[in-house]
Amino acid sequence: MGKNGRRKRRQQGSQRARDTASVRTATRPADKPKNWFQRQRGGVRTLIILGVTASVVVGHFVLWGSIFPALGAAVGRVPVVSTVTGWLFGGGAFVAWGVVAINHDTAEPEAVTRLRTVAWVWSAVAVGLFPTGYANGISLPVDFWAGVYAGAYGVILSPVALAVVALGWWLLVNKLAGHKKEPTNQAVGWICVGYAALLLVWGSTLLRM
Repeated sequence: MGKNGRRKRRQQGSQRARDTASVRTATRPADKPKNWFQRQRGGVRTLIILGVTASVVVGHFVLWGSIFPALGAAVGRVPVVSTVTGWLFGGGAFVAWGVVAINHDTAEPEAVTRLRTVAWVWSAVAVGLFPTGYANGISLPVDFWAGVYAGAYGVILSPVALAVVALGWWLLVNKLAGHKKEPTNQAVGWICVGYAALLLVWGSTLLRM
C-alpha cells in the first residue's frame, strides 16, 4: 500500500504539472505578427530606409520649389482657406495619427493598417516641410506661409510637446488624481488631434503678426 500510495501521488503530481503547463501554454498571448518592414532582410531594410530618406529630401525641394508657390498663388486670395491649406501638409499628419490611435481598438486590423499607411506617408510629407535655408528663400502668400510654417514647426516641436503631455499626465492623473494608469489609445488620438488644432490656431493668429 505504501508503494502504491507513493506511486499514485507521483502520478497525480505529474498530471498536475502537465495540466499547469497546458494552462500556461493556452493562456500565453500569441506572438504579435511582424509588419511588412520587419519581415524584410537587413539589406532590404537598409535600402528601404535610404530610399525613403532620398524621397524626403527630393520631396522637400519639390514641395518648396514647385508645389507651394503654385498652390499658394491659387488659394492666397482667401485667407482662411489659404492658411488651412498650408497647415494640412504638417498638421494633417498629426490628425492622421490621431485617427489611427482613436480607431486602433475598434476598427478592423485591415482598416487600421490602411490608416497607419496613410499616416506614415503624411508624416514623410510633413518632414519635408523642414524650414531650411532653401525653404526660407521661397516667397509665399502670408496666410499660406503661416499655415505651412505652423505645421513645419509643429513637427520640429513635437518631441517637446510629447514631453509636456507626458509630464502633465504624470502630474494631473498619476499624482493629483491618484490613478496609476497609462493613457488609452483614444486619449492619445485626441491629444494628437488637439495638438494639430493648436497648430492651426497658431498659424491663424500669432505667426501672421
